[in-house]
Amino acid sequence: LFAQVCRVLRPGGQFVFPMPAPARPGSRGYWAMLGFDGAMRVRNAVWRPPFVMYYRTFRLGDVRRGLDRAGFDVALHPLPELGERPDRSPRARLVVATRR
Repeated sequence: LFAQVCRVLRPGGQFVFPMPAPARPGSRGYWAMLGFDGAMRVRNAVWRPPFVMYYRTFRLGDVRRGLDRAGFDVALHPLPELGERPDRSPRARLVVATRR
């Protein structure tokens, strides 16, 4: 996906998207996402076409590495309008990927 986006942008062009903070391990949200992802994997093993939507596979570190490999410089900006988590970290960040 990132390589395709990079191909259609001119140098200096930007691909911008929000990314929520991951649920804390052990929290209700964490278990809900884990359960959903597990159910979808079982569903996809027995039923076609596959339903491709997983919550826990879109991790910031993986996204940054993928964007870098595709030819982007990556900047992160907190989105304070969406609130903070109990540890005061942002609930979401804006990922700004600029084509090199």
